[in-house]
Amino acid sequence: MDKFLSQWYGVLAFVLFDITAFIFIVALTYRWFFKRIFDFFVSLVCIVALSPLYLCIHVRARKAKKRGEIERILFAEEFIGKKGKVVSLHRFSGKFGKYDGLARLLDVFLGKMSVIGYEPLTEAECERLTEVEFDRHLVKAGLIHPYKVLGVEKADMLKADEKYAWNFSFFTDMKIFFTWLLKKIRGQD
Repeated sequence: MDKFLSQWYGVLAFVLFDITAFIFIVALTYRWFFKRIFDFFVSLVCIVALSPLYLCIHVRARKAKKRGEIERILFAEEFIGKKGKVVSLHRFSGKFGKYDGLARLLDVFLGKMSVIGYEPLTEAECERLTEVEFDRHLVKAGLIHPYKVLGVEKADMLKADEKYAWNFSFFTDMKIFFTWLLKKIRGQD
């Protein structure tokens, strides 16, 4: 029996070491590699899980288009993205605008956005930013905005976005993601 337990302790120690090493590697390479993998898989899972909702929106939009209420359901708007480059992000038109997050999931999947990042601004809005405030564009825009999740006032959004852009990591993104998820589950947001 002691031999059996000692073997299990060895296996458990080996597995815990592997998990710790994997988390360490993810944390070290998150900024330039694993953040995109996280974005890809989270958006893929969400798109698959929400596919019935996409289908319902499509059916309702086709009916609205036949009645002449809308011209098209999906359109692209230009925003300033990572490193100040212009990026086209998708939105739903008209009464489907409340589902913009679903349209933006496609942009996350395609790599134009991130799951967690700053709130995108138009070129006109970005012209008013100082050079320091423009540092928020060191990362991609996101669906989940750190300043909203962490309770920062809208007036301090640019400062919070800049701080996030300089200091984001695997652990801060996980904290923001799970805080956002808990707020959604509790219906607080």
